Amino acid sequence: MNFQSGLDKTQDIEGDTGVSAATLDRKLAGVDLNLLVALEVLLTCRNVTHAARKIGQTQPAMSRALARLRELLGDDLLVRSSTGLKLTARAEYLASIVPAAMSNVRDVISSRLAITDAKVTVRSNLMPAVLPRLLLRSAGGNESIKINIHKSNDEGLAQLRARTAQFMLGGAPEAAPDIRSETIVSEEFVTLVAFKNHALGGIRPTADAFLELTHINLVENGVELFPQFAEALIAHGSRRPQLFEVPDITAAALMVSEGKLALSVPRSIAGWLTKTLPLSLLLPPIPIPYQEISISWLAEAQNDDRKRLVDDLILATKEGIIEDQAPLRVLRAMGS
Repeated sequence: MNFQSGLDKTQDIEGDTGVSAATLDRKLAGVDLNLLVALEVLLTCRNVTHAARKIGQTQPAMSRALARLRELLGDDLLVRSSTGLKLTARAEYLASIVPAAMSNVRDVISSRLAITDAKVTVRSNLMPAVLPRLLLRSAGGNESIKINIHKSNDEGLAQLRARTAQFMLGGAPEAAPDIRSETIVSEEFVTLVAFKNHALGGIRPTADAFLELTHINLVENGVELFPQFAEALIAHGSRRPQLFEVPDITAAALMVSEGKLALSVPRSIAGWLTKTLPLSLLLPPIPIPYQEISISWLAEAQNDDRKRLVDDLILATKEGIIEDQAPLRVLRAMGS
């Protein structure tokens, strides 16, 4: 009695797509790894020139890589629109899976198991305060830390869900069933001004004097970084058009140091800004809800090792914030 075994190793096994595993392996063997790097950066930047600059290539070289990717994947990937280049539907899908895949590729190339690394994404405005402590923890422990940056909670959560990061340090995200969060610290707001232009600093001004200042509202891509600050001003009679919108904290602080603007930020941010710029601080005379700094991770990943890492990262973050705020401790006594 003759029959063919379904486990015959010489037979290609086809999936739902009708493409055999052996065919896919042969196709993969012919793919230049540099194309995958180019694909990742193109999906992120959505601009050929910016993508080339990010990985140190010329614009013509990146254009050639895009052409090869289009041929390989059978899709345009980037198409022109009224607002510039945009991703095709397939490219949008690839943007959700490629970062995680490339993260695993990098782990393979570096000859290290992914489990030995703690992958942390840090809110960009927290980076100067917490980065030194995170690096110290990495140097003194058995695990290294890979650090990414996110500019918004949505961007940080996307990294968690794509598994390009295990932890997110930053603002408290909205409740979600797949995310667990723990508050590290709740920070009050302080206001930065150039003392030479205001004759203010180290005091608590009257509410009227405070509201008369020209306040910067940090807004990036239409999203307020600290919406509770703008809401507090509006609740006390200010109008939104009176707020001066700036997208970057460092640029805003530079503008304050040279002009008559005022910038209100959480204390940890004020700590590192005052180390580099001639800025004075005052306590806002109106109530502003505290800014929560939290650590977040995927709920499904909870285990004993994860709990230990969470505790270590919380400690490192607290130490970094406390150290950065040390020069500001006199502020409350002067403002009381």
